[in-house]
Amino acid sequence: MTDDSFPVLLAGRRWDLPHLPFRAIKSIQPALFRIYDEAGGGDMTARSVVALGEAEIESLAKTTWLAIAHVDRELTFEAFQELAFSVSDLLSAFPSIARAAGLRPRDKQATAEASPGEGKSTSTT
Repeated sequence: MTDDSFPVLLAGRRWDLPHLPFRAIKSIQPALFRIYDEAGGGDMTARSVVALGEAEIESLAKTTWLAIAHVDRELTFEAFQELAFSVSDLLSAFPSIARAAGLRPRDKQATAEASPGEGKSTSTT
């Protein structure tokens, strides 16, 4: 792990998230994957994001709050919901939260090169 921080900006406030501990990740990561999937995954478009329902938006808000609460323990979920921010703001925070949870964008080129195809050998001897 590094000392990197991952900024989350909402309602004129900034929280610098560290790499999150496992106790936070085990709640945050499954929700991030569900939200990503519901928003279209790798085929995400503005239309698919706009189509997110109330349950997905609530999950995104709760996930964002869980990550922020790790560094701002006095911020309750109720107080978080009273802050003035949009769904778009929550979506903008998504990459920082994902990185703080240890998730990284997949490098498609590296994945293709690392996957041996027919006739390729993975032996180093």
